[in-house]
Amino acid sequence: MNQDIFGALVTVRLWLRNFVSRANGYLGNPLEWQSSSKAVLLGAITAIIYLHYALLAEFLLRQGGDSQFIDPAYLVTQVGWFYGFALASLVLSLLWFAAGRLWGDSAWFEYLAALYFSLSLSYFSYQIGTLSLPVGAVMVGAPVVGFIFFNRRAVMLALSVAMLVQLVLSFGAGWGWWPYAPVFQQGPQQLVAPSAYTVFHLYLYTFPHMGFLIVISYMVLSRWREREEKVRLLSITDPLTGLLNRRSILSHLEQEQERSRLKGPVLSVLMVDLDHFKAINDERGHQAGDFALIAAADALQRSLRQNDRVGRYGGEEFLIILPGTDLAGARTIAERCRQHLEATQVILEQGERIQLTGSFGLVCNEGHVHMAVDEILRRVDQAMYRAKASGRNRIVVDHHR
Repeated sequence: MNQDIFGALVTVRLWLRNFVSRANGYLGNPLEWQSSSKAVLLGAITAIIYLHYALLAEFLLRQGGDSQFIDPAYLVTQVGWFYGFALASLVLSLLWFAAGRLWGDSAWFEYLAALYFSLSLSYFSYQIGTLSLPVGAVMVGAPVVGFIFFNRRAVMLALSVAMLVQLVLSFGAGWGWWPYAPVFQQGPQQLVAPSAYTVFHLYLYTFPHMGFLIVISYMVLSRWREREEKVRLLSITDPLTGLLNRRSILSHLEQEQERSRLKGPVLSVLMVDLDHFKAINDERGHQAGDFALIAAADALQRSLRQNDRVGRYGGEEFLIILPGTDLAGARTIAERCRQHLEATQVILEQGERIQLTGSFGLVCNEGHVHMAVDEILRRVDQAMYRAKASGRNRIVVDHHR
């Protein structure tokens, strides 16, 4: 019996490890996500938060609504608003997702998402009291997490707007313009609205502490993010060309092939080999070869779209990943790369010019989305060598058999 339980636990543990590994491979590093993806995540989090508020309100009302603390008559009017914010957050997430796919990525996604998050939660802070402990915890905790994950300027802007809104709501309640924490009962034995004098002194006391915590967090996490970015770039880029290195470009290929297998969009891959590169190294020296590699990398990178990836696969070989690109589209991009490479000349110190060309192999998994990465690499490598054997400076397509 004990052995059966132990075996079941081992099986579950292996399944969880495999699931986490697949999820990490599919999602990648969250710090490297595009702004639109981060905005989608923040919108989804806001939707979950407000769905939680709505369900909690319904639970309290189902308990009879006669609590000495909660005002059931007011709370019942807010349930629809809570559901509305949850739905609006979900709709915004879908819109940001679609906009990112249609028009490309932009830092504005993070600005809009952060502002929406701060303003929507300011509404709830009004309901439970802007001077309450939960609101203070969110006002300090949310920016700290935001500095790690999001655009720091977007977080600072959202925080500034949220603080201004909190001040207006707090002083407005203190001056009697609107109720303080209307979801709670008001009275001698319940919650008492603070006076403007109390609001002023509470903010006067807490602002220096909050400001210190937020500024220190911003400075420390900014340095940490910069250092992490430098280390990350060193680990994924080729030091000579500035392109992705072999390990990184293969990691991208595995992620894109897995996405293609799960969701269906086709994937095309190019392999490029510089023609006569050995002769350049032997006859003109390794420095000339380095110049040729740098110029070729620049020509290839200028030929690609925003979501395409190019990396130095090894020596004079480059690997290009074209997500969501069918064979016809991949041919067009490959030809553009070939033409840009052919138009590139390397000028040496003595004024001598080196004309660059490349041999291209192309493979597309259209109709074969379950093709393994090793098989893709084998096929595209063979196609590239056929291009070299048939005269160089041309594109050869692998046709699945």
